[in-house]
Amino acid sequence: MSTVAVPLPSREHVPVRRIAAAGAVMAFLDILYAWLNWVVVQKVITTEQLFHSVAAGLIGPQAARAGGTQTAVLGAFLHVVVAFLWTIGFYVAVRVSPALRRWVSTTRGAVIVGLLYGVVVYLGMNYVVLPLSAAGRGFPHINVKFFINLVQHMLMVGLPVVLVIRDGRER
Repeated sequence: MSTVAVPLPSREHVPVRRIAAAGAVMAFLDILYAWLNWVVVQKVITTEQLFHSVAAGLIGPQAARAGGTQTAVLGAFLHVVVAFLWTIGFYVAVRVSPALRRWVSTTRGAVIVGLLYGVVVYLGMNYVVLPLSAAGRGFPHINVKFFINLVQHMLMVGLPVVLVIRDGRER
């Protein structure tokens, strides 16, 4: 008689699933807001131009506009990559910081950290990533739009990432 080893369920895939889910949620909600704001409500650009603006960060505005659908697809891809990089960054921060891990272990703490992480992402994108990119954007003006976009990042970027990444068990 032989025995068969049945592998026990592993938690190794849980972080990958959480990162994938959080990154997908962040990418979707962030681009949904941008699309609703710029394409649907303000009607100042098309969907293709929205993604051209993302691709412009890598290849510059003129090349992005000249590339048509191909650079729009590149922009969509880059948007998702950036969302996943921010998501992975948060996951790593939680793994290496016991204090942060304790904060996100409660719902209240996770909400606070999520809102603050949205601020970090917004400021990081607007004061580091975009100014250093080929898009050639300067720093944003602090006005009503700045605060609307800041709140959008708090609610639609930071908060969902933290709530999905955390393990959800109250301690």
